[in-house]
Parts: sequence; structure tokens; C-alpha cells
Amino acid sequence: MENILGLIGTITGVIGLALAVFVAVMQAKEQKRHTQELEIQKQEKARSDRLMFLADRIFDSSIPRELRQPFYEEYISMKGNGTAVRFWLLEAEREKKLLQPT
Repeated sequence: MENILGLIGTITGVIGLALAVFVAVMQAKEQKRHTQELEIQKQEKARSDRLMFLADRIFDSSIPRELRQPFYEEYISMKGNGTAVRFWLLEAEREKKLLQPT
């Protein structure tokens, strides 16, 4: 009888250990996934912040256009689009019209 109880205790211990290892592995995987998600969010925020900075420089008409050109080029290279690009192109058209005699 004692052998059977000892065997049951050993089997229960092994199953408990296996379950604990399984839970630990799952927690480690979840932690890794969480860390990766945080890194992706951090990179997306950094990209978004940089695009906002570049757009601010593009819209700043107090800076001469030729000095804003590198900001526009970086904005485009980062796949920026939208209002800043339209502003840049419209501004170029306005300047071209002002320079052309009628």
C-alpha cells in the first residue's frame, strides 16, 4: 500500500513539475511578445514624432524654402504624405506664379 501511495505521490509531483514548467514557458513567451509589442509601439511613436517635426518645419514659412528642402525630402523618404506634401507643392506653384511676369 505504501508503494502505491509513494508511486501516486511521485506521479503527482512529476505532473505538478511538468505543469509548472509549462506555465513558466508560457509566461516567458507572453513576456517576450509583450516586449516586442512595446518595441513596435516605441518605433511607431518615434516615427510619428519625427514626421510631425518634419511637417512643422515644412509648414514654417518663416524659414526660407531652400532651407526647408531637406526636411521635405526626409519627410517624403519616410513615406510621409498628406497636408504637408500638398502645402509644399502649392507653395511651389504660388512662387512660380509670382516669378512669372504676366
